[in-house]
Amino acid sequence: MIKGMYDVAIVGCGPSGASLANFLGLYGFRVLVLERAASAYPLPRAVHLDDEVMRVFQAIGLADAINDKVRINAGMHFVDKEQNMLVDWSRPQSIGPYGWYPSYRFHQPDIEAILHQGMTRFSSVDMRWCATLTSVSQTENHALITFDDDGTTAQAKARFVIGCDGARSLVRHYICASKDIVSSDDITRINRDDEMHDLGFEERWLVLDGLLKRPRPDLGDFTIQTCDPDRPSTYARQPGNWRRWEVSLKDDETDDYVRSDEFVWSFLAPRVTADDISIERRAVYTFQSKLARYWRRGRVMIAGDAAHLTPPFMGQGMCIGIRDVANLAWKLAHILRGGAFSILDSYDSERAPHARAYIEMATYLGNLLNSCETADGLRTALSSPQPQADDGQVAGNAKMQSIAPRLGAGIGDATNPLRGYRAPQPLMADGRLLDDFIGLRWGIVSRDVHAPALLRDDICVVSDAHEPALSKMLDDLGALAVIMRPDRYIHAVVEDIKSLSSAVATIPA
Repeated sequence: MIKGMYDVAIVGCGPSGASLANFLGLYGFRVLVLERAASAYPLPRAVHLDDEVMRVFQAIGLADAINDKVRINAGMHFVDKEQNMLVDWSRPQSIGPYGWYPSYRFHQPDIEAILHQGMTRFSSVDMRWCATLTSVSQTENHALITFDDDGTTAQAKARFVIGCDGARSLVRHYICASKDIVSSDDITRINRDDEMHDLGFEERWLVLDGLLKRPRPDLGDFTIQTCDPDRPSTYARQPGNWRRWEVSLKDDETDDYVRSDEFVWSFLAPRVTADDISIERRAVYTFQSKLARYWRRGRVMIAGDAAHLTPPFMGQGMCIGIRDVANLAWKLAHILRGGAFSILDSYDSERAPHARAYIEMATYLGNLLNSCETADGLRTALSSPQPQADDGQVAGNAKMQSIAPRLGAGIGDATNPLRGYRAPQPLMADGRLLDDFIGLRWGIVSRDVHAPALLRDDICVVSDAHEPALSKMLDDLGALAVIMRPDRYIHAVVEDIKSLSSAVATIPA
């Protein structure tokens, strides 16, 4: 039995859980991390991350190590079943306004190894492998978890419990249940539909991950989305010699059959053969679009796949989970340092609509793969109403869009025009990115004028004096100043000193 009180217990140590543990370790809190596996999963699952996720890795001090392991993503081609181009969605090959390239490909075991190694920097983080959660309950002052600790029953108290424990989350079941305590005995009776909103996509796909045996530059660097209503599929270029194919399955095709050599090589031919590539993983997935009905119950919360499931067509599954924990980490720190508990009311109200926007766009793209087989058909589909987006690339009359949606209602004045959008991150004159100067604090970037007096250690004020990049940032925002939250979303943009003083007063104390 584990004695003592933790600040936070994290259930699940995939990318979301490990990122949260690194945040909380940087803050200096005592953290317990439970992972049911004996070690990190050795094969790829998630394969794409974006500039916002790299910015989160920057915040936890691991971006440089991760940057050495990723590949800048060339973009995506939509083609018909004869591989004729329908839409060219090339991604920028230059660093964008948030300080990183817009799109990357990665090998998940490499990233998880860096995140897990990062956790070892902190003596306050207690990592437990082979540890399976068996029950959750809570009182007014703490949560209580019971778990199998490599064969021994153990208990721990924590001021907060965060479930990053995947699609069949026991923590989510506790949040949604009316019972005071739930245990692993309940997991077989969980009806996910009672706990999650169904956003309208459910299909079986086969995912094939392979290692090239010889160079095949002709396969190309672009992700290829094949629009074929009979058999839509995806090819993705990964770092090093890794390559991935995803193929839609028919109802009468069994899991065993589609994992067989007969099916796999008949699908891959004539592009590659067994002489070209070694198939390392053959996994059948049911791609779904779901969003948890509730994200929090008192001191217990969920993040990552426990809170949402998305089709993979935007490569945003892991990214959404990383955004969850970046939003949550600083709010937990705020409370653990004596701030108001009520700040947690903004967690799901901000994150759920934001996650939903990405899921709906991924569902939209998945439906395009299933229904469009000509350029005219794809252009017609792309000219119809789409989920909210903020930028795009045009091919003929067709438009492909990436999105950066606004956070849902929560902290800050919803009428402030840029509240809830991502803040830019310029490069400072001394060679540092803005976030590295501000750290894990609130940030205020202002003109070279007298800003309101601030005596708080958790707020960093930086002016544009001798910083042309900051002047341009403020010019682009049309602002005297911008207030940025610790997760680098905009709290407020203001045009005069009086408004700045009023906006500063709304920063949670």
